[in-house]
Amino acid sequence: MNPRILTFDNESPDSASLQQAVDEIAIGNLIIFPTETVYGLGAIQGDPEAREKLAQAKGRLGNRPFTVHISDMNQLKPLITEIPSDIQKLIDRFWPGPMTIIIPDGSKTGLGVRFPAHEVTRKLLDLTGPLIASSANKNGEPPPLTCVNAVNSIGEEVNVALDGGPCVIGEASTIVKFDESGDFRILREGLISSESISKALGRINVLFVCTGNTCRSPMAEALCKKMIANKEGISVSELPAHGYKIHSAALYSSGGAASRHAQTVMKEMGSDATEHPSRQLQVSMLESADLILALAPNHRDTIAVEFEDDLNLQSKLFMIDAVGVSDPVGRPIEAYRTCAEQISASIEKYWIERIVKT
Repeated sequence: MNPRILTFDNESPDSASLQQAVDEIAIGNLIIFPTETVYGLGAIQGDPEAREKLAQAKGRLGNRPFTVHISDMNQLKPLITEIPSDIQKLIDRFWPGPMTIIIPDGSKTGLGVRFPAHEVTRKLLDLTGPLIASSANKNGEPPPLTCVNAVNSIGEEVNVALDGGPCVIGEASTIVKFDESGDFRILREGLISSESISKALGRINVLFVCTGNTCRSPMAEALCKKMIANKEGISVSELPAHGYKIHSAALYSSGGAASRHAQTVMKEMGSDATEHPSRQLQVSMLESADLILALAPNHRDTIAVEFEDDLNLQSKLFMIDAVGVSDPVGRPIEAYRTCAEQISASIEKYWIERIVKT
């Protein structure tokens, strides 16, 4: 099949040409269309046969969902019973634009929604209503950044392709998934960074990293929580409700609680590490953190080398201070007191004003 390629002036899309695409969509066919990120392959939302065509074209097995594309918020209302306040914050800040938000809808997967900023596609969606879509390429091929790329990859599946010129961003949208409790994960980071999302939500996620997560980083976590709570005039238990996630992890965790000396010193300093469990560092922890503070040079260097090509992660990875904090493990309790005092002074001097939102 050789699709008709309809070329558009993005500032004033031709209505007659758009109608040809609308007619294809109306009878359950697929079309290629532009967005600011990559070219998409779309079908009318709510038509099982059209969805099956899209799944077959993409080689997608099972019932894996497609992203719904809309042109205004009224098109979303029939699909979602309620939009939580945090999701509304992202909508207000980043839509229309290169962000896909997976919104809880009672299903296991949630509903992925995109509000593209491309004028041609927004005019199209005004006429068709919501479309389900994926990138206009066969599995294993790169997402297309021009209409020609899309036609060469998957054009045999469509009768009409809309050419809105090269994609101005040229990388896939950021995908943010919210669960029913309001927590979110960034499944894919595009132009919109995790830090931008946290700022828009009024949240900050700080991660301390040391070797075993039983001495230095648990004390750093406990002390940081106490400092933030004092500055905000709230209790430590209220920090999550105020948008603060302060946690810690180990490069090499063997499990267990914070060490006895660490717990004792934290109690002496008005903090609490009694309930702390040692956690193994996970990639997801690094990706979701807004600020990663290593307690010693080897901790920072291990992460930096492992993720040397991840510029976003590198930009938020720091030492807690210039020299790092010596490991007190196996030493008398006085070594833990010295360690804790250094950690406290470093957080106060270098980081607390960056962390606290007031």
